[in-house]
Amino acid sequence: MSTRIIKDNKERNLSIMLTPFIPCSAKLPIIAMFSGYFFADKSGLVSASLYFLAIVIILLSAITIKKLFMKDSGTAFISELPEYKLPSVKYVARDVTDKVKEFIKRAGTIILFCSVIIWFLLSFSWKLEYGVEMEDSILASIGNAISWIFYPILGTFSWEATVSAIQGLVAKEQVISSMSIIAGFGEEIEEGIMLFKSGAFSFFTKASAYAFMVFNLFSAPCFGAIGAMRRELGSTKKMFKAIIFQTTLAWILASIVFNVGTFISNL
Repeated sequence: MSTRIIKDNKERNLSIMLTPFIPCSAKLPIIAMFSGYFFADKSGLVSASLYFLAIVIILLSAITIKKLFMKDSGTAFISELPEYKLPSVKYVARDVTDKVKEFIKRAGTIILFCSVIIWFLLSFSWKLEYGVEMEDSILASIGNAISWIFYPILGTFSWEATVSAIQGLVAKEQVISSMSIIAGFGEEIEEGIMLFKSGAFSFFTKASAYAFMVFNLFSAPCFGAIGAMRRELGSTKKMFKAIIFQTTLAWILASIVFNVGTFISNL
């Protein structure tokens, strides 16, 4: 919505398409979980690197698209910056309270609902037999059918990681929630970060973990953001083009990260 101040329509659409690359609070649980476990001593540096990577990718994408598809487009953009002051404790407290309330609301509605769906798909087979082995569940069969898409990112065919990543379209927080439920079905876990020691996700290496974070960082945002994109772009066709661009770029970047990281670790 903030792009409405941009007068040139092409530049406005470009900004709408690239804005979801900016790491939001919903992506933070994924970054915190993976960087905290696989890069414990350098978790802060790894987390920060994703933010800087996002800035670089946004700039490169904007320059490339403008050079190739928007040669005749260009406007002078002037924005008057306000006077910067130290933040008010009262304002910060109110902002944090609003954010916490919003997360609780999301956790009690969308995330809870999706978690129930994941549990159902894990508990039943296509014949609606309850209590089947996880590998024979509806969710496993769906994940196995499309796990090849994530092979260049993970280095293995993992239906568990595949369906968890796709859950990010509903809400990015749902990625970790989905992984926790799947890991819990496989064996008992004492705490969230221990899910990487479960059979379902023990295949993760530092290279695949960073690649997985990169994919979730740049792939299409949640349904709420997609709806906002559709409204601001004013076209369903443009919205789908943006989603395809974002997800394809995320897949390419994650694949490069995994293969380069694997190569370096094998030296």
